[in-house]
Amino acid sequence: MNEDEYEQRLRQRVGEAEYGRHKELVRLLARNLALEDVLWEEISLHLRDVNLRTELLRQRNSIVRDIHTEFRALSIEIPTVVEQRTEGFAGFLEDLTDDTTDKGRDKEAKDSTDR
Repeated sequence: MNEDEYEQRLRQRVGEAEYGRHKELVRLLARNLALEDVLWEEISLHLRDVNLRTELLRQRNSIVRDIHTEFRALSIEIPTVVEQRTEGFAGFLEDLTDDTTDKGRDKEAKDSTDR
């Protein structure tokens, strides 16, 4: 979703009166939500590059903290999409780590039986 779409959804969610009072905050939140989407996509594309993935996750975590602060400032509930993505990604990384560890163990076992 792009920044304008987020802004429209947030505008509906907070109502016109609150939007009028907090227009800049709503725009900042919309920008951060769109940025979080971009970072999430980049993280997904660069899963195997540990250094890049770590840096992108650091940036995303910073943006997510800002998003939570902005939602609280607007007194609206934080959507669970951010949490679902984080939980799903953590599970995916665990699976990825387990696969790598299992392959290493399989190779070690094969090497020891070949001797």
